[in-house]
Amino acid sequence: MKVLLMMLSPPSAKGGMEKHFADLANELAGGGVSVYCMSAPEHLEALDPGVNRYPVNTKGSRYSPTLICSIVKALRAQEFDLVHAQGSKSAATIQLLSPLFPKTRFIATIHNFKSRYPAANRFSSIIAVSHALASDIGGNVTVVYNGINIERCPEAPFNFQTYDRPLWLAVGRLVHAKGFDQLIDAFQSAKGSLLIAGDGKEHEALQERIERLKLTSRVKLIGYQEDIPGLMQSVDGIVISSRREGFSYVCAEALLSGKPVVSTDVPVANELLPPQHICPTGDTAGLSSLLNTPIAELVESQAGVRDFAARELSVDSMVANTLQVYREVTRRG
Repeated sequence: MKVLLMMLSPPSAKGGMEKHFADLANELAGGGVSVYCMSAPEHLEALDPGVNRYPVNTKGSRYSPTLICSIVKALRAQEFDLVHAQGSKSAATIQLLSPLFPKTRFIATIHNFKSRYPAANRFSSIIAVSHALASDIGGNVTVVYNGINIERCPEAPFNFQTYDRPLWLAVGRLVHAKGFDQLIDAFQSAKGSLLIAGDGKEHEALQERIERLKLTSRVKLIGYQEDIPGLMQSVDGIVISSRREGFSYVCAEALLSGKPVVSTDVPVANELLPPQHICPTGDTAGLSSLLNTPIAELVESQAGVRDFAARELSVDSMVANTLQVYREVTRRG
C-alpha cells in the first residue's frame, strides 16, 4: 500500500497534530506501508529514514498557487492508493483538488473543533480524534483516538520538596484556549501547589495574575519542558483547564503514566474520566472543588480508565485502527 500523509501546519507548530503526523508515519513505514509525507521541512525532521519526504512551503494560504502546484505535481508523479490529509487546512486543500483525481481515495483526519468541516462527499472517509468531535462534524465519521508511547523517565530535575502537597501539573501552550487564567484563579481556594509547563504569548499576563493574587509561593510557570513524562512521575495529579480541545494529549499521557486527572468538560477527558472528575469550562469554583478532591480517591476511581488507556491510547492501537480505515476504503474501490 502506498500512502501520502499530508499536513500543512506552519513550521513553528508543535502541537498534538504534529506529533500524531510523525508517529503515524513512522509506525506505518515500520510496518511495511510505503509512506510519503508532505509538510513543512521542519516537520519532516522527526521522520524515520524509511519515510519518503515532500517538503512544501506551508507559511501561506491553503489556496496558495505554489502550494497547490506542489500538491498536484506530487499526486501526478505517484500512484497513491490513499491520500490522508491531517487537519483542516490540508483537508480543505484536498477538497478543492479531489475532483481532479477521481480514482484516488482521499481520507481526512480532523483534530480540532471548527465552524466548518470538510465536505464528506469529497472523501472516502473522515476520521475524528474524539467522539465529541465526531458528533460535531456529523454524518458517518470514524473515531480513532490519538495514541502515545510513554517511556518511563527518571524524575525531572526539580526540587519538589519546596512545594506544598498535593502538587498538580498543567501542560500546554500559554494561550487563552488552555484556560490557565481560570486555573490560577481556582488556586485561590485550592490546596497544594501548581506547576504550569509551557510557553506562549500569555506568559507575562499569567505571571502578573499569579503575583496579583499572591500565589507566587504555590503557582509556578516553569516554561517549556521536554521531559513531560518525567515531570508527571514527580507530581501527585494532572489538571486540564482548557476551554476547548479536539483531543487532550495531556489527559492521555497522564493516564498512561498512571496519574490521576481532573479536567474541564473537553475531549478526550470528558469521554474517559468519571463524571464527578469533570467540571464545566469556565467554572472556576468547580475546578477548585475538583482540585480539593483527595488524591487517593481520584486514583481509586480512575483505575478502570487507566486500564482503558493502556489498551486504546497507545500508538500501536492508533495505527491498527487507522489501518482498518485504510482497508475498508480500499475494499470499497
